[in-house]
Amino acid sequence: MNLPPRLAALVVKDGVSLGLLGDADRALVLALAATALEPDRRHREAEVNEILERWLAGPGAMLRTDHVELRRWLVDAGFVSRDGFGRAYVRGESEAARTIALLGDAPAGALADAVLTHRAARATEREARRQAFAAR
Repeated sequence: MNLPPRLAALVVKDGVSLGLLGDADRALVLALAATALEPDRRHREAEVNEILERWLAGPGAMLRTDHVELRRWLVDAGFVSRDGFGRAYVRGESEAARTIALLGDAPAGALADAVLTHRAARATEREARRQAFAAR
């Protein structure tokens, strides 16, 4: 699976701050993060925290943030909704539609795998260039 070109360029970076991204780039990254949450299912806050921590350690490794800030960005940007008590988080139909508009309708697992594969391929390319440079 091919990632959208701009997202492919973002996922190979390190230390990306959500607040410093432009609106379009931030929307791509948040859409990708939102796919970690199962659609149309109510998640408890602790559950969302665990899911986002795992996502940040894997496909979201390009970000310099924690799960709490990411959760807030997802809600504030409209990729996840939260009930009035802050106890339940849902990626409902409208939130899922927004994600599909940005990333297509690929399954969440395929997107995560594509990100990890792309990052690994880029790391291999970088290492090969370093070794070729050192061999000169």
